[in-house]
Amino acid sequence: MKRREFLKSSVVAGTAGVLLDACAPPGSEQIIPLLIPEEQFIPGVEEFHATTCFECSGGCGLLARKIDGRLVKVEGNPTHPISQGGSCARGQALPQAMYHPDRLRSPLVREGARGDGHWTEVSWDDALDRLAAELAPLRADGAGLAFLTGQLRGHRRELVRRFAAAFGGARHWVHEPFGDATVRRAHELVAGIDAFPAHDLEHANYVVTFGAALVEASRSPVRFGRGLGHLRRGRPGQRGKLVAIGPHLSVTAAHADEWLPARPGTDAMLALSLAHVLIRDDRYDRAFVDERTEGFGAFRDRVLAAFAPETVAATTGVSADQIERVAREMAQHGPTIAIAGDAAVTGPSGLATAVAVTHLNALMGAFGRKGGIYFDLVPPFTPYPALEEPSELEEPRPLADVLADASVGARALLVAGTNPFFTLPAASGVADLFSNIPFVASFGSFADETSREADLILPEPTAFERFDDDVPAPGVGTSMASLSGPVFVRPLHDTRAMPDVLLQVGQRLGDDMAAALPWESYETALRVAWSGLHDAQRGSIVETSADRFWRSALESGGWWDDSTAADVEFVTPGGRYRFEVGPLLAGAGAVAEITAERPFFLHVYPSLAFGDGRSAHLPFLQELADPMTGTRWGSVVEVSVAAAEQYGIANGDPVAVGSAQGELVARARVVPGLRPEVVAMAAGQGHTDYGRYATDRGANPLALLAPPDPADGSELALVGTAVSIRKVTDVVAVLRTGSRSIDV
Repeated sequence: MKRREFLKSSVVAGTAGVLLDACAPPGSEQIIPLLIPEEQFIPGVEEFHATTCFECSGGCGLLARKIDGRLVKVEGNPTHPISQGGSCARGQALPQAMYHPDRLRSPLVREGARGDGHWTEVSWDDALDRLAAELAPLRADGAGLAFLTGQLRGHRRELVRRFAAAFGGARHWVHEPFGDATVRRAHELVAGIDAFPAHDLEHANYVVTFGAALVEASRSPVRFGRGLGHLRRGRPGQRGKLVAIGPHLSVTAAHADEWLPARPGTDAMLALSLAHVLIRDDRYDRAFVDERTEGFGAFRDRVLAAFAPETVAATTGVSADQIERVAREMAQHGPTIAIAGDAAVTGPSGLATAVAVTHLNALMGAFGRKGGIYFDLVPPFTPYPALEEPSELEEPRPLADVLADASVGARALLVAGTNPFFTLPAASGVADLFSNIPFVASFGSFADETSREADLILPEPTAFERFDDDVPAPGVGTSMASLSGPVFVRPLHDTRAMPDVLLQVGQRLGDDMAAALPWESYETALRVAWSGLHDAQRGSIVETSADRFWRSALESGGWWDDSTAADVEFVTPGGRYRFEVGPLLAGAGAVAEITAERPFFLHVYPSLAFGDGRSAHLPFLQELADPMTGTRWGSVVEVSVAAAEQYGIANGDPVAVGSAQGELVARARVVPGLRPEVVAMAAGQGHTDYGRYATDRGANPLALLAPPDPADGSELALVGTAVSIRKVTDVVAVLRTGSRSIDV
């Protein structure tokens, strides 16, 4: 061999070795993707694909950037009405989910006892046959099957509901710790509309939040953040005001013009006291109240009799002068919007808070006005054909109700988009519920605490590898829908979307199920539904054929119609807004109590980076420092300056927080922005099984909360649990919690 040929072969062999060692998984026998590409691409040329973020409920439109066939970055879709080119940290971290080393790669069947974590890989044909074999005997009694999900939207929800109905009345259970069920229930009571409204923040002048973490984590941080930014600086010479109410100086409160540190659980009382001043001084929108509402007399009498500022000041911790001033400013500097959310709408007073805040908006005449509140118009989707023999199908039932029901009787359970073993305390009974169900199948892209208790795990592709759609809530007051298609020719691993699995199982369960679910794929089902938007011949996409419309919608990331006039038509028997007083009588005075043994309230709030914990597996977000506490890769417990002095606690000291449910240990962060009787913790950390980046990081404050009470109408009481704190001197106990990873 000549020297030149030897050197050539050496370089090629050496390069191949580097590529195999650095890029390919163990056992690979070919160089991927440069020599044998999985897709046709031009090296070095970037591609952009419209997609949708499903990491939270915001439904933002994204642009996924690919180079050399690999997803490298995402940005906000500039044409999407929600994102308008922006995205939050959780959206930016999504490429790490795509290439995560702990992703589920194929169906898994449990080996051994539940919870042991021993699994065997099987083919999809085997997994679908096993699932169909477990479900087929239950067709005679459809109620023997239950489907537990998070708060589904778009046609995923429709497919789950249709599958359950066609099955013969299978039950649908819902668990979403920071969901909007209480706010939607309040609007259904007063307006007849079961929906989370859109807020015209861009044209408002005054915004009051009751516990809602608008800037960091509540519902749609990109949408709310942009709206509040415009309220502040988007109108030259005009600057709106933001007032934040809550016991904890959140990111939203830190960005507000004024923070009112109200005592936990007194938000309803404070909202009604503001209403008292508006009614007493005749500063409410009399035209709206007279022409478009009913029941105002009983509401007025109740508010004037029981919620004077001087009466509620001591209980709420907000002075009468502050209440009087804020109420005057609300009336003087309108349009005004009041928004309730997160911990404030949970627990015994949660519904009362949501209803009281909605009544404040009615007093301000905010419904249907510029700078006020709208309900988004439903996009004109083509409805799916009616079932030949529709079953009596109950409305989705909160998991809290199910856990309190001793006669559940389910024999098979499908789980998707929720992790109750992490987000509920042990005393909730969720473990007993699962143990009494003979067969459990779990859908998801990652194994977590709940899927560990399953018998069969069915891995889903990420949002970049599947078809999906969404109707964001809150929206922007117009008719719109987001659409997402695969960014790649095929999924990275052997995964299938949950709606596709339901369609395939339906084909195996009999002719009637196959007729009810006739589509060969979820993409086909979506195309049928979206054909209605083409038929409307209006909005952002108008094409000559349904096929051209579908391609354009995928390229754009959705469809929206700015020409539809946003308005509010109340869907009550009288067509008027109802000033309901029942929830106020039951919950406005339901204030939690502390004891000498447990002299603090625990306030749990959603994490900016992790939400309720579902994003904690992404290392980018673990590395992201919390803007208020500076915490990374762990948890802190926030204590007030007064409590720190009383207990001799300094920044970084290990502190044990105990409730009737148990105890956890985390490093202390002494903060001035906290009521003295409150300790606060962000949710999201403390996983016991959620991949290498989240497992055994920090502590889970949700485990300390009292079990959910079905009477509250919320999944968890995120504020009001009585706890004790103590400084920990046992270093071994501290290290056992993973607190050594905290950056303090």
